[in-house]
Amino acid sequence: MTIKKIMFNISTKSDYGFIVMLELARRYQDGLVSLSDIAKRRKLSSGYLVQILQPLLKAKLVISKEGKGGGYKLARRPKEISVLEIIEALEGKMDLVKCLKRGKECCAGFAACDAKNIWGIIASDVKNMLGKKMLAGLLKKIKN
Repeated sequence: MTIKKIMFNISTKSDYGFIVMLELARRYQDGLVSLSDIAKRRKLSSGYLVQILQPLLKAKLVISKEGKGGGYKLARRPKEISVLEIIEALEGKMDLVKCLKRGKECCAGFAACDAKNIWGIIASDVKNMLGKKMLAGLLKKIKN
């Protein structure tokens, strides 16, 4: 049996991050949602959810209120938050190959590298597509 290597891999952090963001999008009109409620409804650890929510708060995709009646809420409407914003908040700037991430020479043939240029075009196309996919659109697709 041959096991194929996965070329693109979404981390558990991003996977759970999307679960949280979709849950907050579903309940956007309800106002603040408690961490314990999200954890219970989605069967996830509250401790891990706190770690996931930190970069989303820092990126201003989510807002929070502490104390009684507190919780979390999307900072903007679901139709205004893109998949790209969520991924980059959780994983950092998205680049497909290392030389694009470094932004400088990473090998001897960097200046004349056709592959680097092709990957740059593909990365740009992927980012544009993810930038156009909004949380609200994803929510509609999973409701149907």
